[in-house]
Amino acid sequence: MARKFLLCFHDFSVWNYQKVTPILEELKDLAGGPFSVLVIPDTEKAPSDMVKGYRETLLKLKADEFELALHGYKHQAEFSQGRSYMGLIGMNLTGGEAEFAGLSEFESSRLLHAGIDAWKSLFDSDAKPTAFIPPTWYSNKYLPSQVHAEKMLYEERFALVTAKGKRYASPVASFAGIPQFLVKAAFKFGAFTLKFPFGLPRIALHPVDFPTHADKIHDLIRTALNSGRRLSQYKDL
Repeated sequence: MARKFLLCFHDFSVWNYQKVTPILEELKDLAGGPFSVLVIPDTEKAPSDMVKGYRETLLKLKADEFELALHGYKHQAEFSQGRSYMGLIGMNLTGGEAEFAGLSEFESSRLLHAGIDAWKSLFDSDAKPTAFIPPTWYSNKYLPSQVHAEKMLYEERFALVTAKGKRYASPVASFAGIPQFLVKAAFKFGAFTLKFPFGLPRIALHPVDFPTHADKIHDLIRTALNSGRRLSQYKDL
């Protein structure tokens, strides 16, 4: 059986979809097929015309067989009572983007379902996303079981866990939010995981990666394909 890899584009939102969509199409042509797009569902403060365009774009991506996964709720944390000390550290390290970090059981559930409800409002459907990826991968001890109860795959920083509990080791190459002097090492690490004969490596891309790292990202995708790996999606696991 062919070895696999995941190509995951994070942080697709109502605020950036017009700029990011052409990048997705370019990457689709390079990778040889559609891949996973991680959707931020909140549109609360966006103008109605942008929301309409965002919804239409999401439906088109879905029709073109891109896999749409749920990426938190707002990807920017609001004040939450009972956030743990470690959660506060995660918040500090990520500029407030780790909205699920260290939450209590109640707050974690509330925020997860706020994300699901916002997702449904975008698609006018009861259909749930295949996977849930907490923003920045910072989490809390309750979130994985809450996600699995909603029959979604849960993504950790270095592993994927299906709704049925099957676990895949999954090293990730990601370049956003790291110091410039570490970027070269991150690309080398990504190339190594893609050539390594085991595991299910991920390439995690973000809007801020483009155009700065576009050429290196293209090379990394070529490395995956030339190493005998096949592009896959969460739903295939």
